[in-house]
Amino acid sequence: MQLLVGVLGAVLGALVGGVVAYFSTRSRIRLEVEYAHDQTLRDKRLEHYQRLFHISRCLPRYWRAVEQPARTELLTFREEFHNWYFGEQAGGLFLTPRSKALYLELQNALWAAARPDQDQEDQAVSELSAEESRRLRTLASELRHQLAEDVGAAHPPRLRWTRLGPTAPPSMLEKVDPTEDRGQSRV
Repeated sequence: MQLLVGVLGAVLGALVGGVVAYFSTRSRIRLEVEYAHDQTLRDKRLEHYQRLFHISRCLPRYWRAVEQPARTELLTFREEFHNWYFGEQAGGLFLTPRSKALYLELQNALWAAARPDQDQEDQAVSELSAEESRRLRTLASELRHQLAEDVGAAHPPRLRWTRLGPTAPPSMLEKVDPTEDRGQSRV
């Protein structure tokens, strides 16, 4: 009888241990696969976002005095954004929902400000209004900020030990003698 109880206990223990090992291994593998997917997506997204960030330089936060584009140039800018989105590398495929919304809003604003329904001569001489200029620059800036947010560049490192503290001035650093025994008090 005792032998039967011992064998039954061993079998039951092995069975419970096997079930626990199965579920813990399964969840660990699932987390590893999710992490690998997220990391791969982030790396691919980073490549495409760098290019979009570079393209958006045509709409800086502030125009220089001679830098404000003509309406005809806005169509060229819009085309550059369009080519990035639908181009050979399909950059638009990697946009997050928030980035995509900002991107499309910027594209629509470029189209509206370019006024493609006007003839070329009117477009060339017609300057952007202050409101149109502000809206385009604001949308481009918001898009760039969202791109940085998406790839994690807008956040400090999450691990506390990776944050660097301020460098102490030389006068505050004490000279340490490696031969000195730190366990004894000085006389």
